[in-house]
Amino acid sequence: MEIRKAKLSEISAIKKFVDSFAEMDVISETFSEKYYQRILNKGILLACLDKDELIGVCFGTYNIKEKWADLLGLAVKQDWRKKGIGSSLIKEFEKIVKQNKIGMIDLYAEKNQIKLFNELGYLEGRTYTSFRKKF
Repeated sequence: MEIRKAKLSEISAIKKFVDSFAEMDVISETFSEKYYQRILNKGILLACLDKDELIGVCFGTYNIKEKWADLLGLAVKQDWRKKGIGSSLIKEFEKIVKQNKIGMIDLYAEKNQIKLFNELGYLEGRTYTSFRKKF
């Protein structure tokens, strides 16, 4: 297993990967390939691979001037969950954030991710209820 910064040539596969997760609560237009290209160039886009198989993705943005980061997405293939992949992706994200002297990460977690983030020392913020209306 290898965790590393994603490559431009992997953007299409990453988009398909993330779009396939019901937990990500996305439609195919939510995160376009151009979006992932921007994240790759100006944010953090991590890929976890086993041999050549994409098994996990973590991505987000940061602002060095204002000293904040947003972890926007974390997805791990069902068969690979509960094996430390999500934790490893988050720790690598944190490492990059710390290297940029940013002291805070904000995120929204799915209900099934709350335990993971609590175990990694994240504190719950204000409580929000999300709404969506599709046309």
